[in-house]
Amino acid sequence: MAAASRILRGDTNEFSVATCDRVLAAASSLGWRRNLLVRGVQTGRTQTIGVVVPPYDSFWVGLLSGVNSGLARADYLPINVWPGDTDNMPYFESDEEEGVRLMNRLLDRRVDGLILWPPFALAYAKHVAELHDQTVPVVVIDYHADALRSDTVATNETQAMRTVAEHLLALGHRRFGYIGCRETSAQTWALERRRGFEIALDGVPGVSYRRCKLNRRGSNGLDVATRLLQGGSAPTAVVAATDHEAVLIYQAAAALGMKIPDDVSVVGFADLDFAAGMIPPLTTVRQRASELGRQAASLILGRLDGSIAGSSRHDVRVDAELVQRRSTAPPRSDQPRQRRAANSSRIRRQRRSSSE
Repeated sequence: MAAASRILRGDTNEFSVATCDRVLAAASSLGWRRNLLVRGVQTGRTQTIGVVVPPYDSFWVGLLSGVNSGLARADYLPINVWPGDTDNMPYFESDEEEGVRLMNRLLDRRVDGLILWPPFALAYAKHVAELHDQTVPVVVIDYHADALRSDTVATNETQAMRTVAEHLLALGHRRFGYIGCRETSAQTWALERRRGFEIALDGVPGVSYRRCKLNRRGSNGLDVATRLLQGGSAPTAVVAATDHEAVLIYQAAAALGMKIPDDVSVVGFADLDFAAGMIPPLTTVRQRASELGRQAASLILGRLDGSIAGSSRHDVRVDAELVQRRSTAPPRSDQPRQRRAANSSRIRRQRRSSSE
């Protein structure tokens, strides 16, 4: 019985191949399955990882897929949780107490590690002293803070934005705009992304930065995007912090009677599932979402098996690639664009006067 127990746990080194085969064949014929609860008591490991990451958009779905495949290879199971529902996804990160409650629920179930979305990484950093178990390894996605001594996996924002800037400069653009909606203390990736663009365009005058506000009632992003595209010194190329903000530029350009890329070139970030279907298809930065997820799983597993040791924080950066589609082109003369914008403004004023 002791030999069978050891073989079924995978400890086969001291037994012959024939003995192992007989035990495994008998287990199969009897329909035997491992009792992982008992194994967890014996080993102190549940072989589960808490993943506090929502399927917010196709980028995060791809990242979750990478986490799942990376953990599955080591026979670990992810437990994926997030607060709220899909209708409130863009805003639920503000519920810090709920984030801490979710982490404690996972720790109560003795998960062996945590993988966290940026807002929950901030909640973890602020409340780590209150969490009942501080010994589990933690990996955060797209979040960096000196106070958080956890491993990090993120896109190489500096490399990505350098590629974007080189592409637009090579086309002949010299007046640029940048628009983003998320630059909070929980969104260090957004701050790094904008900073990467600033570094890439260091010494280039005429860069306009715009930030829209996002709350439970919606966003003023369309108004911000419209103001960015108006005026005689409006940018000939706009870079959006994500593909979601690129949609705002498309909407504002349409309202102003402008054409993409004839009047303004647009570059997004993430290559979300709708980017290639936009009209025209969006030039954007493709993040390697699945690879980010696999790297996060690898860091957690490395901490658990001891191959990654010590208190030094590991910061893994994954390069991205620029996918060139039809939303970018060399800039044209400003005169036609300015005339269309002026005509569009005149038409809106006339419509307001008529309605009054």
